[in-house]
Amino acid sequence: MSPAKTAATLGLLVLLGACQSQPADGDTPALLSGTEAGRLELREKIRTALSANGPVLLADDALTRDSLLVIERAQHRDLRRPPLNGRDPRRPETFRLLLNNQRCWLERLGDGKRWEMMEASCIPAPGH
Repeated sequence: MSPAKTAATLGLLVLLGACQSQPADGDTPALLSGTEAGRLELREKIRTALSANGPVLLADDALTRDSLLVIERAQHRDLRRPPLNGRDPRRPETFRLLLNNQRCWLERLGDGKRWEMMEASCIPAPGH
């Protein structure tokens, strides 16, 4: 393949990837306003989305500075603390906070599933 065709193909792949990462019509990337109720609801929604049995640990400023949140699963460890099975092959889960018609939504990017944030208050992310 010629260098020009290779460059054109790579450019097209970049554009397609960018199109897939854009929110749907009416969706605006959002941030949590930082209330305790919003943080508690976020933890619960993430726990539900991950089907986690126990609590989910999130930073206090999760989704308050960026509309994307990446969650890595904790590795199972033995008493000496090394991972039991070596590296965890599962991909991290990525979530995006969106504002649509004054309603706040948490979207899982892997499958597009959404959960409405009823207690949290959201604001549009700067630059959007």
